[in-house]
Formats: sequence, C-alpha cells, structure tokens
Amino acid sequence: MDDFSSIIAPIPVDREWIAKLLKRFPNPNARCHDKALVVAPMVDQSDLPFRLLCRKYGSNLCFTPMIHSGLVIRDESYRRKFTGTWLDPADRPLIAQLCGSDPDTMLKAAQLVEPYVDGIDINCGCPQGIAKRGDYGAYLLEQEEKLLKLVKHLVKHLRVPLSVKVRLLPDPEINPYKIKRPEDDEFDIPAASLALYGKLVDAGVHLLTIHGRTRKQKQDLTGKADWDTIAKAVKLYGHRIPIFANGSINSYEEVDECLKITNVDGVMSSEALLEYPPIFYKIPQTPKRTIGRVQLANEYLEFAQQYPPNEGGQGSGIKCIRMHMHRFLHKDLQDDIEFRKKIITDKTIPDLAECIEICRQKHLRENHVIEEEKLSWYTRHRDGRETVAKLQEQRRQQLENGDCKEEEDNDDDDSIQECGNFFSGNNEEEGGDY
Repeated sequence: MDDFSSIIAPIPVDREWIAKLLKRFPNPNARCHDKALVVAPMVDQSDLPFRLLCRKYGSNLCFTPMIHSGLVIRDESYRRKFTGTWLDPADRPLIAQLCGSDPDTMLKAAQLVEPYVDGIDINCGCPQGIAKRGDYGAYLLEQEEKLLKLVKHLVKHLRVPLSVKVRLLPDPEINPYKIKRPEDDEFDIPAASLALYGKLVDAGVHLLTIHGRTRKQKQDLTGKADWDTIAKAVKLYGHRIPIFANGSINSYEEVDECLKITNVDGVMSSEALLEYPPIFYKIPQTPKRTIGRVQLANEYLEFAQQYPPNEGGQGSGIKCIRMHMHRFLHKDLQDDIEFRKKIITDKTIPDLAECIEICRQKHLRENHVIEEEKLSWYTRHRDGRETVAKLQEQRRQQLENGDCKEEEDNDDDDSIQECGNFFSGNNEEEGGDY
C-alpha cells in the first residue's frame, strides 16, 4: 500500500510559477528581473558558497549540485550535506537536481530534499560513461518509456514542482561525426527531441531546461548550442510550461541574443559562470571588466569559510574549493607552472588564500589591467565552428576507413559540471565526493 503521500493531488501546472518565484525572491543585482538568470546544477561546483557568489553578481535562480538519489537515502553523511543545510535566506529561489532512474528510489530521495527547495529536477543531461553505467543522465532520454514512468511517478507524489534538464537526442548510431546514411534513413535530431519534450510536458513536468547539444557534443566536439530547436520547443510547449535555454552562454550579450532568438523564460549558464560569475550582473562587464578574477577568488574563499563545502556547503571540501580556484585563476595557472603546482597541492583554505595573494602581487608587478581580462578556461574546447567541423570530418574519415572505433564516453574532469565521477570512497585523497 502507498504511504499517505499517494492521496495528495498532484501540483497543478502553473505556467507562471517561475515568474512568481522571481517576484517572491527578487535579486536587486540581476541585469533583468522578468527572466530567470540561472546557475546550472554542477557536481561539486554549484555548492552553496559559489551560489552565494553568483547571486551577489546577478543570478536570480540556482540549482544545487546533482544529488545521487541512492546515496542520499543510504549514506547519512551524504544526506546531511543535502538536507537541513539550506540555512542562508539569500539562497533562494533554489531547485535541487537528482539523478537516478528507479521511481521509488528517486521519490524517496526527492521527499527528503523537497522541504528545503522550491523545485526538484531530474538530471537527463549528464553525458559521461558513469551516467550510462548508473542508468541516469542523458542516457535516460534514449529510454523513453522508463523516463516517462519516472516523471509520472514523481509528479503524482511531490509537493513541489518537477522539472527535467534535457539535451537533444543523439543519432542512435554515429550522428556527432556527421556520417551520412541513406537519405531515407536519416535521423532528425530536432524532430525526435521535440517529440520527446512534448511527451514530458504531457506527463506533467512543470519546467524544461533544454541544453541545445547532444550527449556526444563535448570537449573538442562541443560546438555551438542549437538555439533554433529550443525556439521551436518554446513555440510548441511554451504556452503550457516555462522553458529555459542552456548552452553557448558566456556573456550577457549572448544571454540577450538567446532570449531574442528563443523567447525562453530563462537562460542557464554553467562553465562560463564557473570562470566568471558576474555574467548576469546589473553592471555590464563587457567589453571591459570592472570585477577581476582575483577579487572573485577572494570573495568565494570568504563564502567557503562561512559555509565549508564538506559540511554545510554541499561540496567535497578542499577539493571543491581548489577546483573553483582553478577556474577563476586559469589564465594565471597557464602562465606559471610553479603557481599551478601550489594550487594543486594546497590542503587548507589559508594555503589557497596565500595563492590568491601571490597572484595579486604578480598582477601588481606586471601592471595587470582588469579591464583586459578575458575568459580562458571556458574557451579551452571552444575554438569555433570551423575547428569543430574539421575535427568532426577527421573523425568521420577515421571511422569510414576503419582506423579506429567509436570511443566510449570517458569520465573526465572537464565534464564535472553535469555529472562527475565522485560516488566512491569516503577518503578525500581517494576521491571522496569528487
């Protein structure tokens, strides 16, 4: 027999629930107030200290790091990290993302978390091999019956709105390398993706966040996100639920362009925000910056001292903090090998504070100009469409000539923002939560 939650009527789908949240929890530092400016769910990186930093600089809606549904149920220390720790009133509105595919496990996990957040999100975006092995993330999109069963089960029982973060469906065979098959056997990525999104809307989801890439488009094959398909989704389903766009957002100019092209209710950023949180700030930071990377690193460290990521901050501790330092100071790390070695090996917040001071002193000696700072870490896999097209063509030729096999998705540090290989071991030096 179901528990008492089974008799609770599903929450009605309110087309304006996101707009109402933004009015209930306004952020005066946001560049605009009628659209959601969203911090993406990022494993070990959208931790509480980072969310507070992003809100300081204009984000008006945040997602938690991805929460593993099985772990939050069976591991008490992991559960404490994600339940009862949302103590800062400034950290609203907030949506918690869960990963998993078993309906009962996902529901139990969601019910543990929902008292502390404004919505629950299902991760259907992670492209890594760990998600394939764990049966979650982007691989759920290719199991339509299982995904719809999960959505309907959660919608029936949850007391907060349910959202799903999706990608475009990949060609079932070899699409990312553009290998042509017979014309009558072509796979229409936009049409297949839009059809699935419609079924999710019909199943009762309250929000869709669409990452305009397939799970194969990552690292050197990232390419530009497909905003046109997102725009089509808005035309088809935007009158029923709010829709967010994700992908190819590294400045407010791109936010503005994306809003004009897609007419979405909000724009989500991940990697660009990791390197430069003020993308959404009320004071424009392009073409010239007024807030430098050293300042951001310092301010994040102050939040991390207040909310240690391994305690109430929802990260893995010093590893989480080091990762943020790496993102903020990426350009300096490329220029100074010894400085890079120090950040990699530092074990305490005071050590990392010393790193930031070293960087600050270096900038003073070199007459560093904040206004001339540019994104560095974000652009490591984004050399433009021409470069991506060449890589795709090379890969296509290799496959056609039998020179190599299509690779499995690897679990790499550069993809942690959507998934992360961090679910084994309790010792931080052996991996811990990262």
